[in-house]
Amino acid sequence: MTTGAAQRTPPQSRWSALSTGVWWLSPAGAASLTVPVTLLIAWQLDDSYFRQSWGTAKSLTHETLLLFGAGALLFAIGGMLPLLLSGGLGRHAASPAAAVDTGFLHRCCAVLYRLTVTGYVVLAAVGFSRGARPADLIDALTSQDTFDSTLRTQFTPIAGITTLTQLGIAYVVVAVTLLTRGPDRYVAQRLVVVFVLALMRAFFLTERLAILELAIPAVGILAMHAARGGGLRRRLTSAAPFILVPGAIAVFGVFEYSRSWVFYSQTRGGSFFQFVIDRLAGYYATAYNNGQIALTYGLGKDVRLPYGSIEAFWTAPGISQLDLYGRLTGHYEPDDYSYLLQQYGNPEFNSPGGLSVPFVDYGTAGGLVFFLLVGMALGIVYLRWRDGEFWASLIYPVALTGLLELPRYLYWGQGRVLPAFVALVVIAWLTRRSTTTTGAT
Repeated sequence: MTTGAAQRTPPQSRWSALSTGVWWLSPAGAASLTVPVTLLIAWQLDDSYFRQSWGTAKSLTHETLLLFGAGALLFAIGGMLPLLLSGGLGRHAASPAAAVDTGFLHRCCAVLYRLTVTGYVVLAAVGFSRGARPADLIDALTSQDTFDSTLRTQFTPIAGITTLTQLGIAYVVVAVTLLTRGPDRYVAQRLVVVFVLALMRAFFLTERLAILELAIPAVGILAMHAARGGGLRRRLTSAAPFILVPGAIAVFGVFEYSRSWVFYSQTRGGSFFQFVIDRLAGYYATAYNNGQIALTYGLGKDVRLPYGSIEAFWTAPGISQLDLYGRLTGHYEPDDYSYLLQQYGNPEFNSPGGLSVPFVDYGTAGGLVFFLLVGMALGIVYLRWRDGEFWASLIYPVALTGLLELPRYLYWGQGRVLPAFVALVVIAWLTRRSTTTTGAT
């Protein structure tokens, strides 16, 4: 008979679980790429730098930064717990798509692609009905100046219709997962189309997140697939951030050229490289600063329902049209937040700060609990992905975007990601149901 002591996983095996998979794809690893350095930047820069570079006073206090750091630390601990408790099991799991019917994945890709393109067609029709013309797009492309463009207003999405474009995230996840099983020209060609459409949004509408939320899941899936090969491929994958981080800064600079450099270069000195670094730091530092503004002026005035952490619910079709949040609370987000930025910040830098939103919604204790629980939940999903479960291989790559954008947004609660999550959950459920039915037969 096996004794209870023999069944326990040795401590070294538990700690070795942290080195399996891909470290920078785990919740703690991904967050560590952006959170510590951006917190340090926000801590070090003073009020005069905030005013001179980003046109806003520094409201951010050291006490609040410590609170944000505590939330991030609890998030990391929560993310590591499932890996430690797993004892290193499943480290050599096969690709999660290996046991899934290829024909089913192709049908999913076809549906998601058609819905995504339909969303873009409707978005284009809406924009042109509001006065946009092809000449406006050509002018923005040739001048490389989208700072004062009216295109963002003209192509403002319509809830429930043009949000079909966000199914492009789900298409990328399924298509790249399918391509890891072997080359498929038809799927790859459509994948290029979806990326090009998102690239157009990122450029013309200055919506950089539109391309990031496709690229990050794709890179994550390919990295995990490469790591499963072991050996040199695994070691190269572990070192990938040393290439990906500088690459991400370069991509940021490319988009920021038309988004702001062409405009600001007329009034300020310095090189383009200096401008890019300062601008990148500004997006993160002002996000923390905006979190402080929301905590100082938007919290504790009266009883409020959570908003930012569950924004997808309040902005869902039907609920949004009813203005349910406004009716229940008397507050009209995001209008209230915009007013706070106009009064105390800079509306040009409008990121709400992902580390502040839970504290704004739930208070200090509630925010800390939120980060611990969400970290644990993502840690479990990552563990299941690492161990080769198909449903997790669909969900976690999308969540990865939120991990890397945590200093700026609480991405998982936003309405823009809800269509992709719903579509992927449905696909995972249909896959499980099909497998169960086949097994019973």
